[in-house]
Amino acid sequence: MDFFNLRLFLILGSALVCCSAKLLPSDKVKGVSGKMVKFNTTLDSSKGYITLSWNFVDVSGEAKNILTATQDAVNIVDDYKNRVQVNQTTGMMELGPLTAADSGRYELSVVTADVLTLTGDTDLEVLVPVADVTITVDPMEAVETNSSVVLTCKAKGSFLTYTWLNGTVPVVTDGKRLVLNPDGSILTVKDVQRWDLVGPIYCRAGNDLEVERSSAFNMSVSYGPENVVLVQAPVAPVYGTGANISLSCSSTSSPAATYQWLQNGEVMKDTTIMSMIFGNLKEKDGGNYTCLAFNAKTKRYTASNTATFTVIEAIKGTKITKMGPDTPIIAKKSNITLTCKAEAGTVASKTWTKDGVALTSTDRVVISKQKDMLTIPVVQREDAGAYKCELKNAVNSVADIYKMVVNYGPENMVVDGPKEVEIHDRVEIKCGVQSFPESTYTWMLNTTKLEVTKAMIVIENPRFRDGGTYSCTALNPITNGTTTSTHVLYVREEGALDEGLSGGAIAGIIIGVLIALAIVIGVVMHMRKKKE
Repeated sequence: MDFFNLRLFLILGSALVCCSAKLLPSDKVKGVSGKMVKFNTTLDSSKGYITLSWNFVDVSGEAKNILTATQDAVNIVDDYKNRVQVNQTTGMMELGPLTAADSGRYELSVVTADVLTLTGDTDLEVLVPVADVTITVDPMEAVETNSSVVLTCKAKGSFLTYTWLNGTVPVVTDGKRLVLNPDGSILTVKDVQRWDLVGPIYCRAGNDLEVERSSAFNMSVSYGPENVVLVQAPVAPVYGTGANISLSCSSTSSPAATYQWLQNGEVMKDTTIMSMIFGNLKEKDGGNYTCLAFNAKTKRYTASNTATFTVIEAIKGTKITKMGPDTPIIAKKSNITLTCKAEAGTVASKTWTKDGVALTSTDRVVISKQKDMLTIPVVQREDAGAYKCELKNAVNSVADIYKMVVNYGPENMVVDGPKEVEIHDRVEIKCGVQSFPESTYTWMLNTTKLEVTKAMIVIENPRFRDGGTYSCTALNPITNGTTTSTHVLYVREEGALDEGLSGGAIAGIIIGVLIALAIVIGVVMHMRKKKE
């Protein structure tokens, strides 16, 4: 027997009192296989101890010593060397990496400096780590309302519990359509709907120490086709020969539907596409068109609405042309002539409108007898707008629009602003004018040109030198017209523009004085009569 063990034997043999104490804070400790676990103690490190020992009792009841320590030395048995560390001050022991054989009872015995023997024990439960969390599904493909889907969560680990998530939100079951088995590992979706498993769906498995999550799972539920819609563009009951139209079919379906087209109830050849484009229509292209959508997974067919149209000879190539040079139109100076013609087709009627209002010949607007020409001898600013020429026959109507821009001004200038201000009062002087396009502005103060080029002058803190005559000149860059107006501003000293009492206040004072005077006269007359 070496000196350390002999000394320990003598000390233990001389202990006078033995008692049980809450040396370990917990009756049960859990650890994860392959990781470390700590056995903390409540030993008062300030009082010290003579010796302490850790012992292990396995599940079969066999006991063995792990280590014995004093505050000067530690003796760890060979089976636990490189697996155990101990804090010689507090007695805390760290064990690992853990194996399933480490499960059992751990006992701590301490001989205090007062030669008292304290003991404590705790049970260690070694858990298998949570791993390989996966989701399996049956069936792999589902049809909406026709299928029930079973999701099963599998994982490795001890004492596992399961939670299902849709994104980050727990899946809420109702016990009828969405059902969980007792341990939560199986989620059954009855009469599955298209949105049930869009997810991402996760399974989370865990125990008291660890939680792991599966990879994201998404399941596409087949549905449709439904909401099958045939769109005709442009929409018209009758088309002229040579016109272009398109028929497109859409539906709500997963997977995407395939399409078949029918003309007058007969299946059209080589038309398994979503859209058909008819270029250079012929009379034989007229008729009733229907689109038939088919989903290969749900095995369902659904028909669209029907598009019906007729094809005959049409008016083509309607165009409004402005005669004369391509120069800007200026009010009161320009004249304009618009012509309207078609390249092909027989025209039965022609109409002119301006901004949606029908036009007829007047002393200012002249429309030719054939209605193919519109003339304005002297253009005014109100003539600006959208001119539409519409040609019609029994087949169709076609139109063209000419947007007339009339440049005018500047005119009707008004310069607005205060006439008198006190020094330091903010001043705004605005120059308003009617002009198209917008005019540019030049400002003068008396005979000095200012740097302001906008329609408004702002003086934040006026001085006496800011008083004077302000001249605003507007220039239209297209008409080259100009107009000028002035505004006189006086800058007074502070307090010079105080108005004293208002007219209402003065009137009130006068009325009050008159009432008081009437009362005094009444009292005097009453006293005089009384005296007589």
